[in-house]
Amino acid sequence: MALPGRWVDWENRVPAPSWISIAWRSEDDHLHTGARTALGRLLKDAHTEPYAGGELDLPSWRSFAATRGDHRLTMADLSPDQWALGHTTTTAAVIQQDGTILADSPDSPSLATLRDWLEQWEEAGRPAPATYAPALTRAGDGWDLRLSQ
Repeated sequence: MALPGRWVDWENRVPAPSWISIAWRSEDDHLHTGARTALGRLLKDAHTEPYAGGELDLPSWRSFAATRGDHRLTMADLSPDQWALGHTTTTAAVIQQDGTILADSPDSPSLATLRDWLEQWEEAGRPAPATYAPALTRAGDGWDLRLSQ
């Protein structure tokens, strides 16, 4: 099982381990209802489709997704050795390492956003992680690290 870079907002141990890490955790309630619901939508009767863009370049895709600056970015591990990255709100869509896209429905707004991100990534030429510049800025009492091209 892969682990997220930061937080696990909800996890299931049965029938198989799975977890979700949402960037919008400050908007979720103290019971993590949003994270729990998003994970459930990706695991139960999810719409699936193959990614038409060919083999997924994981380091490039992960870096590109991080540059979107969208606080709805979501990372999940839905099955052994299949972490996924995508978009969640009250809807959910991710693309797994093997190129399988999962969404709560075929007309999911999160799926539309994920498809847009993937199209932008392809149009950008699948940039290598080394092409991004880190930017560290003050954010309240802490720091905010962003990647930019």
